Amino acid sequence: MSLLDTIIARPTPSAPKGIVYGPPGIGKTTFGATATDSLIIDCENGAGAIQANRTPYLSIWPEIGHWLTAIEREQHPYQTLVIDSIDWLLRRMEEHVSGSTGKLDQTLNRSHGGYGNGKQVLKNHVYQILLPQLDRIINRGIAVILLAHAKRTEITDVDGITTEKSTADLPEGYLNVFVEWSDFVCLARMDAEGNRVLITQETPRALAKNRYGMPETIPFDWTSFTGAVAEGLAHQFPQAEEQA
Repeated sequence: MSLLDTIIARPTPSAPKGIVYGPPGIGKTTFGATATDSLIIDCENGAGAIQANRTPYLSIWPEIGHWLTAIEREQHPYQTLVIDSIDWLLRRMEEHVSGSTGKLDQTLNRSHGGYGNGKQVLKNHVYQILLPQLDRIINRGIAVILLAHAKRTEITDVDGITTEKSTADLPEGYLNVFVEWSDFVCLARMDAEGNRVLITQETPRALAKNRYGMPETIPFDWTSFTGAVAEGLAHQFPQAEEQA
C-alpha cells in the first residue's frame, strides 16, 4: 500500500476530549459523574460525597498510570474517562519525576543532575507518555474529560496584546499544550441569574474554545453538553451525517 492510499478525505470525528475548569464547588466532579458510563480517576480525594464510579484515591503517579493502562487495554463498560483533576495529576507526575514523593527537600530543578534537567524529563513524560496514552484511550471510542481548577493568567495574543483571563490552573508551560490537544476547553461558572453554565467560546475574560460549533454559553449539565456537541457536528458535517 502506498502512503498516498492512507490520505483521509472525509471528516472523522473522534470521541470528545477536553478540559472543563472552574472554581471550587461549581459542580465539576458532579458533571463528570453524570457523563455517559463514566469512571472518575480520583487524583485529589474530592469525590467521596458524590454518587459515581470512581477509583480509590490515587496519591502517586504509578497508581494513576496503572489505572490509565487498564482503561486503555482491558475490557470494561466505561465510555467516559474523567480525570479529577488534571492539575493534581500533573503534580503527582512531577513528584514522581523529581523523586520528591515523601521527601520535603527534593525539587524538580535539583533532580536528574540539576540545572533544571527535571523540567525536561517531566515534559518528556507529558509528551511521550501521558498524552499518547490518552489518545489511545480516545481511539477506543472513550471520551476523556480533564477537570481542572481555575486561576487568573496573563495571556499574550498573536498581536502582542497581554490581557488577564480565567484559565485552567495548570503548571507553567503546560496550559497551551493541553489547550491545543483539547477539542473543547470550557469554563464552568454562575451567570447573572445564578444558573450554572459552561462558557464554550473565547471571551475577553475567559479562555475557552470548542471544535464543535457550540453556542457561546450552554447549561452546565451533561445532557446539554452532549446535545450541543451533536448539533454542532451535524451542522459542520451534514454530509457525514447523511452517509452515517
